[in-house]
Amino acid sequence: MVDSDLISYVDMIGYLGGVVTVWGLYQKTMIPLRVGAVCGNVGFLIFGILAGSNPTFVVHALLLPLNAYRMIQMMRLVREMHLSTDEANTLEPLIPFMKREKKKAGAELFAMGDTPDRMILIKSGIILLKEIDVRCHEGEVLGEIAMFTPDGKRTCTAVCETDCELFTLSNEAMAQLFAQNPRFAMFLMRVIVKRLLDNWHEADERSQARVTG
Repeated sequence: MVDSDLISYVDMIGYLGGVVTVWGLYQKTMIPLRVGAVCGNVGFLIFGILAGSNPTFVVHALLLPLNAYRMIQMMRLVREMHLSTDEANTLEPLIPFMKREKKKAGAELFAMGDTPDRMILIKSGIILLKEIDVRCHEGEVLGEIAMFTPDGKRTCTAVCETDCELFTLSNEAMAQLFAQNPRFAMFLMRVIVKRLLDNWHEADERSQARVTG
């Protein structure tokens, strides 16, 4: 004869596991969702053992490490995002994965309206962005904005003003890094925002110069 108190106790553990799982699914962000899933898996594992339900035990024994792994992954991702905001803007760690190129003075790297195919890191030399009369120097990045424009076109023409040594990263590799590496994604966003702000300040200064002149 089965003790009714034991049945009630076991059922309560099962219900608790279900409630926590539903709570996790109700969350709008991934970490609370995974926390709810992990706690629910633990609850159902205990329920499966006490209730003698082998299918319940096996299913949640498989789901527990998976949900725990995804939860840890997401926590690491968030931590890397926070760390990236405190680090200097540098692509040095990516140089081994980039292609090295040398260009002579006068060489055109890309023209306004071209379909973007790569991002460029200047190792040495000066590159002129013709339409906006801006010069890019050693350590600067160019060609990254075009991948994010609505029409997917180059926004200006880049010409080597001196002999240049460059490192390039293809658009395909850049897209993969953007999706997989939060530090790289944050770096690109900071570069793009800085360039837009610099252009805005330069346009404002020119406008004020015309007014006062």
